[in-house]
Parts: sequence; C-alpha cells; structure tokens
Amino acid sequence: MNKPKVIDWNEISRLGLLERINREIMHPLGYAVCREVESGRSPGALVSEDGPWVYPDQVQQQGGD
Repeated sequence: MNKPKVIDWNEISRLGLLERINREIMHPLGYAVCREVESGRSPGALVSEDGPWVYPDQVQQQGGD
C-alpha cells in the first residue's frame, strides 16, 4: 500500500482551502485556524473574544448601504 501524500498548511492555503475552512466553518464559531508561514505548520486556532469573525463584505451585507 502506498503512503498517502501529506501537505502542510502553506499548501492548504495555496489551494484556497484555509480561507474556506475559516470562512465557512471556523469563523462563524468564533475561531480562526492560523499558520506559521515560515514552517508551514499550524499552532492551532485563534479564539475570538467577541464572537464570530466577520469579513468586511459580510459587514456590508448585514447592515451597510
């Protein structure tokens, strides 16, 4: 059996997956997966003290003009 390929968090980010993981799953729950660019490793997730993380385009949708 072949050993599966492993990619680091830098590659996950290059594929656009880190942004999707954060935007679609983590941010609504008040978390944000972070990574160390130099190593491609993730120390874990940041925890928001103010609830869900909100992107500027979501702020406009929620109450902006």
